[in-house]
Amino acid sequence: MEISFTAELNLEIHGQSTYLMVRVPQEESDELEDLNLQRGGFDSIKVDASIGSSTWRTSVFPSKEGYLLLVAKKLAKAESLLDGQLVTVTLRPVL
Repeated sequence: MEISFTAELNLEIHGQSTYLMVRVPQEESDELEDLNLQRGGFDSIKVDASIGSSTWRTSVFPSKEGYLLLVAKKLAKAESLLDGQLVTVTLRPVL
């Protein structure tokens, strides 16, 4: 199964830490929620994620407004991604 969407990359500040993240849209979050997959810590779902030419294994985490995908700053730099930029993401749940 493959889920693709376009969403905004956002810089989030939590205390002393900053994160780049993409909010998975509600429709695609519902698709993930409906999958009968083993969940990890914090009720996360393991996925292979792709943005541009970069693919990495990570997890998406549930939030009040759908799932969140964290994007490493190193990956953002490699793909020349900026805060507020629209990015196309492909998620492949790890079965």
